[in-house]
Parts: sequence; structure tokens; C-alpha cells
Amino acid sequence: MARLRKVWRLLPVKPELASELSRKLNISKFIAQALINRGVTNETAATEFLHAGTEYITDPYLLKGMQTAVIRIRRAIDQQEKITVYGDYDVDGITACAIVYKTLTRLGAAVEYYIPDRQSEGYGLNDAALTNLIATGTKLVITVDCGVSAVQEVLAAAGKLDIVITDHHQPPPELPAAVAIINPKQTDCMYPEKNLAGVGVAFKLCQALWQYYNRTDSTFHDYLDIVAIGTIADIVPLTGENRVLVKTGLTQLAATENTGITALLAVCGLAGKPVDSGSVGFVVAPRLNAVGRVSQAAAGVDLLTTDDPDKARKLATLLDEENAARQAIEKTILAKAEEQLATMDTAQAKVLVLAGEEWHSGVIGIVASRLVERYYKPVVMISIREGCGKGSCRSIPAFDMYEALTQCSDLLTQFGGHRQAAGLTVPAENIAGLRERLAAIAAASLSAADYIPVLKIDSCVPLTEITAAFIEQLTCLEPYGFGNPSPVFACRNIQLGEKRLVGQQGRHLKLKLNHVAVNDVIAWNQGELADSLACNNDIDLVFVPKYNEWQGQKKLQLTAHDVRPSNAGAAKEILDKIAPDRDCIKFVYLTVKECNKQGHTRLSAADIAKAVFKNYKCVIPEHVIGMAITVLTELGLLSLQLQNDSAPELIIEPAPAKKLELTDSAAFRESQRIRQEYLAQHI
Repeated sequence: MARLRKVWRLLPVKPELASELSRKLNISKFIAQALINRGVTNETAATEFLHAGTEYITDPYLLKGMQTAVIRIRRAIDQQEKITVYGDYDVDGITACAIVYKTLTRLGAAVEYYIPDRQSEGYGLNDAALTNLIATGTKLVITVDCGVSAVQEVLAAAGKLDIVITDHHQPPPELPAAVAIINPKQTDCMYPEKNLAGVGVAFKLCQALWQYYNRTDSTFHDYLDIVAIGTIADIVPLTGENRVLVKTGLTQLAATENTGITALLAVCGLAGKPVDSGSVGFVVAPRLNAVGRVSQAAAGVDLLTTDDPDKARKLATLLDEENAARQAIEKTILAKAEEQLATMDTAQAKVLVLAGEEWHSGVIGIVASRLVERYYKPVVMISIREGCGKGSCRSIPAFDMYEALTQCSDLLTQFGGHRQAAGLTVPAENIAGLRERLAAIAAASLSAADYIPVLKIDSCVPLTEITAAFIEQLTCLEPYGFGNPSPVFACRNIQLGEKRLVGQQGRHLKLKLNHVAVNDVIAWNQGELADSLACNNDIDLVFVPKYNEWQGQKKLQLTAHDVRPSNAGAAKEILDKIAPDRDCIKFVYLTVKECNKQGHTRLSAADIAKAVFKNYKCVIPEHVIGMAITVLTELGLLSLQLQNDSAPELIIEPAPAKKLELTDSAAFRESQRIRQEYLAQHI
């Protein structure tokens, strides 16, 4: 298929605020602008964002139900009642289960854990599992990453089993009659961080238990490496307390003492290497996730809780093998999906609804995400088994998948999720109707522009700014993830020196730039762009600057998100008709100065325009010259006296002793805003 065209959109530039933050924090104004784009707009917030540590971790007892939960757990520990930690089969659930199990073990509890099977039991509490736990002596169940919707299951266990629920999903109107529910999203919960992952809520329970027992032999911080893995994997916003947990946890992960994590990092090829949110999200987490998708998630908890190096190596190898199996299954299903798409007019399709017999239900969600990336359309992948379809849905920002499924509820057995991702169950005979209904909903609510991906750009940056110091400052914005994406920059009118295809089948594009120090560019999976770029011509880049380490050498490299031929001349011509830039103001100043020397002070905008063209071969519209005159008068470089029915008298004033900045002029700042606003829409 043809490569998707992207719209480049420059985020609003606030030069005054960026300069202020730059000065106060001693950082690049472009880094300061990236902070502003993330809602960090004052020195206090910026200092916290850049340097926050565990001192910003909030008191867990602000969570509704925490006191009650701790008292019940203490009673179970004191009386040696059997406790079972009931988790979920994804990374969030696995990591949450591990930290609660490890904490209770260290507090002397009689504790086990249980993870339901994805294929046979599905998500959350179920009656059969709870009945079995009761039969095997469990007196207290602590859920992690699940349970807030389990009204009937908790009711059925009443009188036989006490249940403490920790969860982060949206609570329904009716809540289970549990001993305690700990969930910051409860409407009457005053906890300030509402976006904790399931592992984050479980961590707050562990924190509260450590505080209650006033233990001094260890602290709840011991498990922040596990918390970081689960939080990154669950794609919650990496802002506020989540950011602190992940930032601190990644530091701990780099020197982890967890036997299982050490073995997993070795299997992943990350031993002894820097571990950031990207390597956790794309390398570590998929291996933990794979066991829940393909086989048994309990192996993931086993890995994170074992102290036996041999067992850890075997489990890490198992996870690696399961991940390879998951990748093979994913590749097969993706190929089958592409076969179906080849028979469709994908350019005209509003929503891609694909179905296949016995597609692995643990993998179709990943395939749906891949297809959204490739086609930039909402995707529904359905696995059919014995006449019943189970589907995973992924969407684009403009299309509310959950709301669309609500309008199709008469066709569905059940559904759930949110705007960008959802799940459903549908009778096989209703799939065709579901496809038609979703297409009609999309046609009524989406425009052609909604199907074009938008590439958001933090700033246009001269490549001379990309230095080792710039990269060092940039790393202070990490960890990156949902809610705190990696800053993305653009540069324009850079001469292309060399281009070549690299990788299997020329999938990637390698570029060399002329006349700049940072001249190495890699564009992953963009080999098809090569034909549109000509060496020795100018190009525009959208990029992230990084260090590339290869064979012991470390050098700055630009990782390109998109590349296109420049259209600098046309763009500048339009901009110069909108508002003055520095060159325009300089030409007006020098022209008036020269006219003054020749005894001419009464000058109209038309007079100046003619002189500028004659001397500098530059065409400046009269209204733009008027704006330039206003800038010069505000700076005190020019005095202007209007006369009735005649051209104004323009006189160049002596240069002031202090150094002037164009940004001292409100008119110039406004002209920059106008130019940036145009660029933001047309870059």
C-alpha cells in the first residue's frame, strides 16, 4: 500500500514564556518550549517535573478504604489466615500481584497468588475460581488490577470469603459489597492521582502496610523496579505520581537486585545497558505479557518473586520463547488479515472489520494496533469459534470506539472498553451487520481530514542547537510515554548529501546532510521515501535527536519521523506577505537610515517598498512595512510624526547604549506569533 501522508502540525509557540523558563532553569529555550507544550508553565512546576523524587509520593491513607483494608489484612497476618492475591494476566496484573505477594511474605503472612487463565476463565473474578479458593482454605482475597465490577461474584462469596479490592478501572454505578475497595477513581475518593495503573494502586496498599507496621528492615521502595515495568506497560499517563514512580523505578531497575528481573534483562540482551521506558515497553513488557496471551501468566509472577537464580533463568527463557511464539502467531494472523484487506477497497473503507476462524484471542488486539498504524482507520479484529466472535477494537483519535459500539449494542452479546480500545462478543451471523453499522457511524461522524495522521512538533530547531548539552537537558524530560511523549523537533531547508537504503529489503532510509555538524539521519521503515528525495536539494525533517552507539562508538544521530523535499521559497514568500521577520525589519531600518542621510524624512510605505526592492531585491507589502515601522518605533530606533494629508516624517534615532532585542517590541512578538501560527497550520 502507499505510504500514509502525514500532516505536520507545529504546537503553539510561546517565545516569552519559553525565554523566561530558559533563563530561570538554565536550559535551552527549545527544551523550555517542550515543557510548556506538556502543560509545565512555571518555574515551580518545571522544577518538580524535572527533578521530582520519592518525596513527591503521596500518603496512601488518602485513598478511600485504605484504613479498613489494612486493618483486615493485619488481622489475617496476625491469625495466619490464608490470603490469596488474585491478579490479572496482563503485565499490570502480573506486576501488581508480585509486589503484594512479596510484601505480604515479608510481613509474615500465609499468602498465595492466583491468576485466571485468559482463554478458559477470562478477565477478573469468577465464581469457579473463588469456590476453589474457598475449598483450599483461603479466608481473604486481595484483588489487584480487577474486581471493581464484580458485584455478583463478591455477593456469591459473602459469608465464606472476605474480599479486599484494589483496582484502577472506572467503577460502575453499583459497587461490590467488599470489605474495602481501593480505587482512586471512586467519585468520593480524595486521592489526588486518579491515573494510577493497577500496579500503582497495589503499590499504595504495600506502602500503607509498611507504614502501619513501621518496618525499618526494608521499605516499600524496594519494589519500584517492578512498579515501573507495570506502569509503563499499562500505558497510563506518565505525569504526576506515575512519573515519579516510573522515574525512580527505572533508576532502581538499572541496578536491580530482583533475581527474576536480572535474568529477564539478560535474556532480552539488556544486561549492563541503560534501561529506559522504551526498552521496558518494547522489550521487557512484551515477554511478561506473552505468557498471559499464549499460556499461563502465573509464570510471570513466579519470575518476579523467585530468589532462585536457576529457576529465574529457566522462567526467563520460557518467557522469551513464549514471546517468540506470540510473534509467530501475530505474524500469521496479520498475514491473513492482509489477505482479506487485499480484497477490499481500503481507501474507501470507513472502518476495517476483519474476522477469521480460531484466530488467537490473546493476539488479535496487537494485530489490530498494527493495522491502525498501517492504515490509520478504526480496526475491529474478530476471532470466530463455534459461531461466536470475540473481538478486539482499536481506533484513531477522532473516532470514539466505545460510543460506536454502544450504538451497535443490539448486535452484540457484550462489549466494554473506552474511546481508543475496546472488546466485544458478537454472534457470527451479526458480523456483517456490525461492519455495515460501524461504517455508517464513521461516515456520519468523520471527515476526510480525520483519516490523515497528525505529526505534532514541539519546535522548529536549527541543527546547530543539537549538541551534547542539548541531549543532556532533553533526558531530564524522561521517562517518556503516554501523557509525556518524547519531544519532536523539525528543521527546514537542510541540504541532503547522501541517501541509501538499509536493512532487509531496503526497509529503512539512511541520510547524510551537508554543511551541518549533526549530519547522520536514520528513518526507520521509511525506505519508500528515497525516490522522492534528491541529493544536493533541500529537505525538511521531523526528528528526535539521540545518541547512536555502534561498535564502541557513540555519536549524535537524528531519528526521522518524517522527511520531505523543502518548499522553502514558496513558504517564505507567503510568510513575508503576512508579517515581518528580522530581515524585513533590518531592510526597512537601513532604507530609512539611508534616506535620512540623503535628507529625505517624509516617506510613505510605498516609497520604502520601492527602495527596499531596489537595494535588496526584496518585495515587501506595504502593510508589512507598516508593521516593521511600528517595531522600530517601539524599540526607540525610529521616531514617527504624522502630518495631515502627507507622508509621515520618519527619523532614525541614535542607537541606545544598551543592547536591544527585537523581542522587546510587542509588535515584533505579535508578528512572530502570526508567522508561527501560519507555520503551525502549513508546516
